[in-house]
Amino acid sequence: MARKRALLVRRARDSDRAALDALWRSVDALHAELLPGYFRRAHSPARPDSFVEEALDSRDQTLLVAEIGGEVIGLVHVEIYDTPPLPVMVPRRRAHIEDIVVEKRLQREGIGRRLMEEAARWAREQGATQVVLTVWRGNAAAQKFYESLGYKEVSRVLEWDL
Repeated sequence: MARKRALLVRRARDSDRAALDALWRSVDALHAELLPGYFRRAHSPARPDSFVEEALDSRDQTLLVAEIGGEVIGLVHVEIYDTPPLPVMVPRRRAHIEDIVVEKRLQREGIGRRLMEEAARWAREQGATQVVLTVWRGNAAAQKFYESLGYKEVSRVLEWDL
């Protein structure tokens, strides 16, 4: 039996941009296929330089990558949000998973789970008490994955075309 190479999860670096771009394009293609009225396929670059720079440098967000043998094969982008200071809102600091993607050929190998664990660890270090995310309609595999991690539905967003 061949030994599995070690999985490393670390903060993304500027030198990871090509790999990040490829991963974002793959998740963007999935979203465009699921909901073409909301999403379109991204071209390179999938995210503008300013977006990546902010994700790499901000205190309120992080971009983590999964790496095996020096190859970046997954990412998770997490942002911290505080509830608005309204009397009807319970004050809470939450982390929001903006994007998570693992190369298709390596899905179902525990890499996404590890990225989510590291995202949660980072969120706790930022004072977050909860992690939230959005699953788009039609993405049954993602919904099943998040449910396996213990995520529960909080709300539903409905649309009505005019």
